[in-house]
Amino acid sequence: MIEGTVIAQETEDNSIRLEPHITIEVAGVDRVFQSENVVVDTGFTGALTLPESTIAQLGLTRYGRRPAVQASGERRMFEIYGALVSWHGNLRPVFVYLSESRPLLGMALLMGSRLTVDAWEGGDVTIEEVSR
Repeated sequence: MIEGTVIAQETEDNSIRLEPHITIEVAGVDRVFQSENVVVDTGFTGALTLPESTIAQLGLTRYGRRPAVQASGERRMFEIYGALVSWHGNLRPVFVYLSESRPLLGMALLMGSRLTVDAWEGGDVTIEEVSR
């Protein structure tokens, strides 16, 4: 089971946005893992986004460009890189999308899992592997 916490973020219009956060382990081909705090974003169809600085630190291999749908519904092309993620006790190869925003974990990585979010500040976030 993967666990995290809901964090309240103030928006530009002074409202509060709740974000489910977890920490995952990510590595490049050298298999040297680095912890990354990510926001779980069910509106993102890809697996993971990371900023350019983190992609460079991990030495990820570039694989070209690929489309993804953002939470806003906007479909855009992203530079993609290959990485390994420690996921439910297994190494899982994923495509990482280069993004200028904070790191996001999307539906492609959540596939086969149950996401539970206690939607209040400080609430629990749990991701459980589910066999079908």
